[in-house]
Amino acid sequence: MNKCFFMALSLALFSLNVSAQCYTESQQQAWLQKAEASKPVLNKTTHHPVREVKIVADANAFQGFKAVEDGDINDLYSKSFKKKKEVIVDFGKHLVGNVSFKIKDIGPMQDAVLRFKVTFGEIPSDLGLPVEPYTGSLSRGWMQDFQCDVSYDGCYTFNRRITARYMKIEAVGTSIYSDFCFDNITFEATTSAGKSKAQLASTTPQIFKDIARVSENTLKDCMQGVFEDGPKRDQRLWMGDLYLEALANTASFKEYNVTKRCLYLLAGLANPDNGLLYSNMVEYPKPHAQQTFFVDYALSYILTLNDYLKATGDTETARDLWPVVKNQINTILAKAIDNNHLYANTGYQYKGMMVSIVFFDWAPVTLDNHAAIQGLLAHSIDCAYNIAKVIGKTDDVKAYPATAKQLRKAGYKAYWDAKKQIVVSGKERQESYTATSWAVLGDLIKGNEAQKAIRNIMQSNTAIKPGTPYANHFLVAAMLHCGMNSEAKKYVEDYWGGMVRLGADTFWEYYVPDNHLFSSYNGYTLLNSYCHAWSCTPIYFIVNYPEIFQK
Repeated sequence: MNKCFFMALSLALFSLNVSAQCYTESQQQAWLQKAEASKPVLNKTTHHPVREVKIVADANAFQGFKAVEDGDINDLYSKSFKKKKEVIVDFGKHLVGNVSFKIKDIGPMQDAVLRFKVTFGEIPSDLGLPVEPYTGSLSRGWMQDFQCDVSYDGCYTFNRRITARYMKIEAVGTSIYSDFCFDNITFEATTSAGKSKAQLASTTPQIFKDIARVSENTLKDCMQGVFEDGPKRDQRLWMGDLYLEALANTASFKEYNVTKRCLYLLAGLANPDNGLLYSNMVEYPKPHAQQTFFVDYALSYILTLNDYLKATGDTETARDLWPVVKNQINTILAKAIDNNHLYANTGYQYKGMMVSIVFFDWAPVTLDNHAAIQGLLAHSIDCAYNIAKVIGKTDDVKAYPATAKQLRKAGYKAYWDAKKQIVVSGKERQESYTATSWAVLGDLIKGNEAQKAIRNIMQSNTAIKPGTPYANHFLVAAMLHCGMNSEAKKYVEDYWGGMVRLGADTFWEYYVPDNHLFSSYNGYTLLNSYCHAWSCTPIYFIVNYPEIFQK
């Protein structure tokens, strides 16, 4: 009898444990299988150096360095490299993929292992600034500098993916008896992007054609097996970057299978107990998540699914992932919203997550994100309700419209300074572009007040400016949202056009116009990514607002 009792008790406890889970193991495995079924085929193209260059100091160039042509590229394949000792080659464009080289004898046979130091650069300053002493706050392993030992077959293939335009080769160990030149240097580039579907009007100003081109190049190189944040660093799928990449993809390559794959991967790797999404994941050797929770990124998942649904009409995927949408919003509402309908503690730590963060931007100084998260949450609830309407699930979330209204009313009361006509955030009433952007996008303020808020924050000498193209995207979106069309056009031209005028092949992780060396990695600029997903969105604006950007 006692044995039967304990068996029954064990079964009951097991049932309680299972019912407490937000997602079952079989459910998440099915999501991961669907992600695998959506895995794109990588398109490959072969590239070779187009010229030899040298990196020279130039105070007017980005970060103080530029590449200038130097020498004849054909000499590399016919004249002694033992005598030349060093070369920098330019592939002519930013590339992502696998690099190899082969040497050949031009004198007595190779009689020793040859040693080279090879350094890759996305931009000229990657080869101009000193790597040592290394003071970066991330792994030294992200640096693309290598020791390469070439044996008697004369061949060398780098054992990791390379992201670069420039390649510096130095001979540091050669034989006194033999001599050699290069037989070939090959960069096999990869991307899951096909041909762009974007077609701009002939009336489009040249600067916006150039911005659109660099936008697409950025997205293309970030599109690998997933939407990566940066192909050099971090080579991961981050949810915040995913949202902006998916937007740009709808305006350009329309590779919706990649968006679908990313949505399913994140759902398949979510915390099964509390239902919350981890901020980012790595694709290889098998998909696995970094177990951090970025509140704003989790909400951006909802925005991504909503836009994916609008673009594709794929109600099956939306229904499948509907539990994930509800869990993000319901958990945040239950745990972090106070009795005044405010997200009052942006430092709140969600149970079961290693660390919880409200991010929004790597600004030059620490941001207060109370106003921003209030606006984003209201906007995300709207997007979730839109999904519910399309897939017939409004009965699940009947309270959402009223909840969003309460959040907006509370946010307006707390964060709109009617006297100064400006958005403030937190106890210190901090003024920032990001708080303003999301107060507008979240409809905490509307119409003339929204326009005044943006104009006033941009005229302020003390307001905190964005540190990244990521935050700048939402500023432009806010301008368009409240009818500041001419201001949005000028901002895109000045900001992203500023990178184009400085020679950008792809848009950068950071661009602070008055501080080109800005880096959040302990100020170590070489860790910065110069092809970064969160900077790729001008193509979205240019294509979707032709009356503004194509005339």
